[in-house]
Amino acid sequence: MRGASCVLAVFFILSFGLVVAVNNGTTPTKGDTSPTKPPADSPENTTKVSGRRTGDGGLRKHTEEQSDEVKSNSNLNLLNFPYNLQIINEILKKLENDKCVRDTMLVLEGMTRHERWTLEMFDSFPKFPVGILYGNYYQLGDFDECVGVKHSLVEEDQEDVAVQGQYCLADIHFRRKKENHGRFARSTRKVEDKVNRYNFNNTVIHWGICLPSSCTTDDAQIFVKKIFSSAVENFEVVYVKVDDNKCYYEHSPPFTALEIIYGCIIGAFLIFTVLATGFHCWYIRQRKRYISYNVDTLRSKKPKLIHEILICFSCVNTIGKFLHVKPNELNLECICGIKFLSMSLIIVGHSLIFMFGGPVMNRQFFKEMTGEIENGPFLNNVLLVDTFLLVSGFLLCRLLLIELEKRKGKVNVLILYVARYIRLTPSYIVVIGLYTTYLYRSGSGPLWESKINLEKERCVNSWWANILYINNYVNTNQLCMFQSWYLAVDYHLFIISPIIIFPLWKRRRIGESLLIIITLVSIIVPFWVTFKDDLDPTLLAYPPEITDISTNFYFLNVYIKTHMRSSSYFIGLIFGYLVHRLHSTSTKIKPWVVWLGLIFAACLGTMSMYSIVVFYNPQHMENSFESAIYSALHRVAWCLAIGWIIVVCITDNAAIINKFLSWKLFIPASRLTYCAYLANGLIEIYNTGVLRQPMYMSKYELACKILGHLVLTYTLAFLLCIFFESPIHSLEKILLSKDKVKEQSRNSTLTPIEE
Repeated sequence: MRGASCVLAVFFILSFGLVVAVNNGTTPTKGDTSPTKPPADSPENTTKVSGRRTGDGGLRKHTEEQSDEVKSNSNLNLLNFPYNLQIINEILKKLENDKCVRDTMLVLEGMTRHERWTLEMFDSFPKFPVGILYGNYYQLGDFDECVGVKHSLVEEDQEDVAVQGQYCLADIHFRRKKENHGRFARSTRKVEDKVNRYNFNNTVIHWGICLPSSCTTDDAQIFVKKIFSSAVENFEVVYVKVDDNKCYYEHSPPFTALEIIYGCIIGAFLIFTVLATGFHCWYIRQRKRYISYNVDTLRSKKPKLIHEILICFSCVNTIGKFLHVKPNELNLECICGIKFLSMSLIIVGHSLIFMFGGPVMNRQFFKEMTGEIENGPFLNNVLLVDTFLLVSGFLLCRLLLIELEKRKGKVNVLILYVARYIRLTPSYIVVIGLYTTYLYRSGSGPLWESKINLEKERCVNSWWANILYINNYVNTNQLCMFQSWYLAVDYHLFIISPIIIFPLWKRRRIGESLLIIITLVSIIVPFWVTFKDDLDPTLLAYPPEITDISTNFYFLNVYIKTHMRSSSYFIGLIFGYLVHRLHSTSTKIKPWVVWLGLIFAACLGTMSMYSIVVFYNPQHMENSFESAIYSALHRVAWCLAIGWIIVVCITDNAAIINKFLSWKLFIPASRLTYCAYLANGLIEIYNTGVLRQPMYMSKYELACKILGHLVLTYTLAFLLCIFFESPIHSLEKILLSKDKVKEQSRNSTLTPIEE
């Protein structure tokens, strides 16, 4: 707080001085309603012309000695700045960028004449910091006003000069000078305690500035450091950082070869979809005419292969399959409700991570909310991802055991792996392609370059790791799509699982022993890693640590690793095997066992979800053993709770719960969960990139934002599903059936989870 107060003092003095200075240099005399125009031979007018000539790039064609002579002459000194702005005169002498010097002088001269375009540049600056003591360290100014400045100057016998506004977001680091006995330094020294994890570095402020587009980031750093260093005597600017991806001006970069190729492929795919839809409508009409007089022939006649392939891409076909709600013979509809509800809460969690990690006015809000136990599901949102791992393992074990029995063990595992890859990858590639091509062209904002362009660079560098599903171990410092780690974990465990499931069918005792052993190992591993490295018990989303979740230490080195997340999947295998044994032996679960299990499930689920609040308590000091126990067992408890609910629903022992989770609306909605998982990252990163001002946090504001993100995510997921995911799935089934490989399921409810 002391640091924030000091920064506030700096900006108060600086902002007041700048405003007074501009007014002193530009205000007309009393009774004069127009700007004062100096005579032709006045120093002001001479400065204007000389200054422009000094900034002429042609002078750089001479030797460095001549250039220095130009910069040391009296032209710059002739600028009649008020006392408070004399520092700018000194800065201009030190800049080596002639164009930046020239354009900056033009802006300053325009300000003395009250020209609107120069006043807009000045007006776009944040004049006075607002909410510093409240935790608002982003002083963004007016982005659109700055980048909207475009002005051309035309003079006789000179090259036309165009000045365009460029917005830069500077990171300014302060500290009190050494002669102050280090009291301030001691107050801001990094202390590894619970309280400081809530707090951002209060000696850093992110300040929006508006400069001519001809100025580089180095020029911007010189400007900011010199101006702020001169504001007060008791502080020094340790350093100013203006990254290349934190400066923006309006321009249209040329299309790259990758963008052209991606655009052509997507465009061709969409055109083909439209044509296929038209063909399907014609085909349906022809069949209706034919059926009126030759029903038997029509029923026995199957469509040609080419017709089947075309129909796969028809929107009529894909939307019809999406809306299909007919119950399946294995009574798995309850999983649809679990999938949809879990994915919706995961989207809520992603939204909160990006909101709390971005520009916020009232940082104290997060700390206040962590003390309320009812917020446990939002703080422990990561458990919901384990729900999908559990369901994925459950479905794979249940369906594969059925196929092994039907085929008497003759299941081609390689075909399973290929089919799984085909199911996951096409939609995945479409989204990755959007990240690497057109996403960065779709908007702008103070954080646009630093968020969207950074994500683009990561995907350009790591797309291959994503589509090989090794991105949670390889190139993690360039993680493309923060949520993509799940797909790698799921695919790794999908590859391992048949090795466990086959013995469960062939040699039941050996299979059961193997499954129990590997499950115990998957529980022990996170315990040991957490204890040995003294890690957090789980991913704790303190705002300062999630400004860029893809660089969070725990996220990259622990959270996304397959060996740290596998226990949930293996518990899913156990429940899938349990249901298979109950059905194959026609065993009924006794009512008292059902109720006792539900009571235990409620207790385990509640404890595992809400106990996270303890670790956010600033007064709670956990130890390595406590963290290791929690890391190993909280996922197990949650999965046992959800797994038991699935078992009792599928075995018709929980009618009310099963009726709710099997609600017909959940069935088509659950088919969007994979595409929603892919699309949600786009929504979250785009929302952060286009922010113009820090967000004020309140329950009402968060509810409005989150509901909007849910609607946008599922809308985008629907389009992705209809145009890309569903057609590829249908095509895969046709191709596999032609190779006499029987489908594992009759509808998408029976397929292994794809999130």
